[in-house]
Amino acid sequence: MRLENALIARICHDLITPFNAINLGIEAYEASGDASLLLHMKESAAKANTILKFMREMYSEKSDAFRHSLISLNSLIADFLRNSGLLVDLKFDGDDIPHVIAQVILHNVAVAKESMPFGGTIRCHISKDFSEITLSCVGKDISAPDLNLCSEPNHKNVMLHNLMRLLGENGWQLNIFLQGVDMFISEKKR
Repeated sequence: MRLENALIARICHDLITPFNAINLGIEAYEASGDASLLLHMKESAAKANTILKFMREMYSEKSDAFRHSLISLNSLIADFLRNSGLLVDLKFDGDDIPHVIAQVILHNVAVAKESMPFGGTIRCHISKDFSEITLSCVGKDISAPDLNLCSEPNHKNVMLHNLMRLLGENGWQLNIFLQGVDMFISEKKR
């Protein structure tokens, strides 16, 4: 399966749950007329919209000059992680972040979310000169990401495959250290 196909499968996989909830809500509303079901349908539509916004920024192609404000990036991540039990602490001493670095952060957040299904904390520090990004994840029952990147990308590992491609194209490397239930991911410019 090619990376693009795996990406499409991943996005569809992530959107199935909220859209199924909307469809079931519509059927239940038609059968019962219970207005409280409209709230659940709105929540599911908002969740689908959040997933689409996050994926759009994570995979979009933008010019090298495009930059994200720290506030908008934090907001996007917080919306994506809402109700996941994950908290994010994103630190940077500047005002805005180049798009490629924002993509690395978003990919890392997505991989961490998959690795920490029972919640936890994601801390991200970006050095002023962008020479180092450190992401540390602390949570309960963290599962290590599958780094066997020789395998074909699929909907479960496409974000990690794309992260590795993105890092390689920009001269970065990925280091992962596992210590008990703490997972540390860092990228450093070569």
